[in-house]
Amino acid sequence: MDDPKSLEAQLLGDMTYSDPRKQNAPAQPQYQELTDEQVAILQQQRAAAGQPPYTDEEIAELKAEFINRQRIQAQEAAIAAQAAAQQQAAAALLSEPEDYSVREKAPVQEALPQVDASALLEEPAPEAPRAAAFNQEDLEAAKRAAAKRASDSLKDLPEKTEEEQKRARQEMAMLRLQQQEDLAAKGFIQSIVLTIVGALSGVCLAVYSMGSYSDPGLKNGAFAFFDKCYMLLGVALFILSFSIVTRIRQVRSLTSFSFGLSAVLMFLPGIVQLLTAKKGADGSAVTIAAYVLGIIGCLAVTFIMSTSDKINAYYKKSEITYE
Repeated sequence: MDDPKSLEAQLLGDMTYSDPRKQNAPAQPQYQELTDEQVAILQQQRAAAGQPPYTDEEIAELKAEFINRQRIQAQEAAIAAQAAAQQQAAAALLSEPEDYSVREKAPVQEALPQVDASALLEEPAPEAPRAAAFNQEDLEAAKRAAAKRASDSLKDLPEKTEEEQKRARQEMAMLRLQQQEDLAAKGFIQSIVLTIVGALSGVCLAVYSMGSYSDPGLKNGAFAFFDKCYMLLGVALFILSFSIVTRIRQVRSLTSFSFGLSAVLMFLPGIVQLLTAKKGADGSAVTIAAYVLGIIGCLAVTFIMSTSDKINAYYKKSEITYE
C-alpha cells in the first residue's frame, strides 16, 4: 500500500511559492569605485598645480562624488532607454493586429557609463558671451518714431498769449543782460591785470633803451635812433595802459595797435641791436631781461584785448564813465 504522504505530494504537487516579481526584478547595478591608482593620479595633478594633497575627508568626498556621478548618468540612461522602448512599443501596437499579445521580455542588465576620474577636477567651460544683435533698419525706425513723438508733444502745448510772449522776451533780455554783467565783472578784473602788465611793458622798453653798449662807438646812427623810438614807445605804452581799466573806447584800438607795434619793433631790429651792441656790456643782464619781458608783455596785452570776451563785455557796459 502506498504511503499516504507520497500520494498527497503527487496530487498537490510542490506547494512552495515563488514570487514572480523577484524573478523578473532587474539586477542592481554595480558602480565603479575610485581606485587607489586614480587617487594617486589626482594627487599628482594637484601637486603639479601647486596645491596641497587631498586629505582623507576630501578623498572620501571624491569617492562619493564619483559614485554619485555614475548613479546620475545611469538614471539618465535608464530614462532614455525607457522612453525609446515606449516609442517602439507604441509603434508595434499600431502595426500589429488586435489579437497581438506582448511577450514578456527578459530583464535587461543596465550598462553603467564609464566615468573618468580626472573629470572630477575639470571646471565647466564658460559660456560664450552673447552679443545683442540689432537690425539697423529697426533702429532707424525707432529713432524716427521717437523724433515724431517729441515733435507731436511740442505741438500739443498750448500757444502762449501775446502778454506771455512779451513777458518771456523780457525775461530773456534780463537773463542776457545779467550774463553780460557777470562777464563784464570778470572783464574788470582782467582789465586791471592788463593795465599792470602794459605799464610794466612800457617801463621795460624804457629800461632797454637806456641799456649800455659793449662798445661806446656803436651808440650812434641807427642804434641811437631805435633807442629813442623804444623810449617814446615805453612812455606811450605806460600812459595808454591806464585807458584799459578806464574803458576809454576811442583809444582801445590805438592801445591794442601800439602794444602790437612795439612787440614787432622790439623783436625785429631790437634782436640785432641786442646781439651786436648791448650784449656783453655792463648791466647786460638787466637789459636782456627788460627786452624779453617787454616783448612778452606787449604780445599778451595785444592778444587779450583783441580776443577776450570778458574785455569786450567790460567795454560794452551801459554805465560808461568815459566816452
